[in-house]
Amino acid sequence: MSDAKALIALVEDDPAQRQLLAESLQEAGFAVQTFNDRPEAEKHLLAEPVDVLVSDIMLAGERDGGFDLARHLQQAGFRAPIIFLSERQDEYDIITGHEIGAVDYLPKPININILIAKINNLLKLTRQSALDSRIEGLEMDPADMQVSWHGKPVHLTATEFEMLRQFAQAGRNHVVTYDQLKEATQGVVERNTINTHICRIRNAFRKVDPDFNLIQNEYGRGYSWRAKDETAR
Repeated sequence: MSDAKALIALVEDDPAQRQLLAESLQEAGFAVQTFNDRPEAEKHLLAEPVDVLVSDIMLAGERDGGFDLARHLQQAGFRAPIIFLSERQDEYDIITGHEIGAVDYLPKPININILIAKINNLLKLTRQSALDSRIEGLEMDPADMQVSWHGKPVHLTATEFEMLRQFAQAGRNHVVTYDQLKEATQGVVERNTINTHICRIRNAFRKVDPDFNLIQNEYGRGYSWRAKDETAR
């Protein structure tokens, strides 16, 4: 069942598609806010928090309107998970969507049941209780999706937060496998995009700690939180 309190922002410039998607999400138990272009969505989403953002890529004459919306929002501190919808299915666009920080990129025409399932999984991930980090200096608060490294805030997307949670729970020098990282996002992240998300996590930490180099690749196995001269188990 969907959480009736969950607020979904839907950005879609086609009136018929916007109405159909909004009605389907409402029938699934979500509250829905709809927007038909990037400027309108950007204005409201920076002022009022939502649980999940679902956005088309081409918006009101802007070929990359959805991409630009996500970039601008995240630069301003927006942390809700993002799902892109698009008829554009070439590799470049899909990779761009994930590099921006989207948790998923779904093809049009949309299978509404799949979209609802994805949203429900994201809500489960973002509304879990607090955890005890086994890594000194790393603090995580799932309720607010906040991460700090030695007291400095680290800004991550919801997907990256859940992947980082695996390292916090495993502790230093323990391998977090590719399967564990995929399962941590309840299938939102596929095996071939894990490396991209790990790179984004590393870069987020380097913004507050330029010398950060504690997420190491364990060839064929996954990743571990360790210095290069430490041995993973």
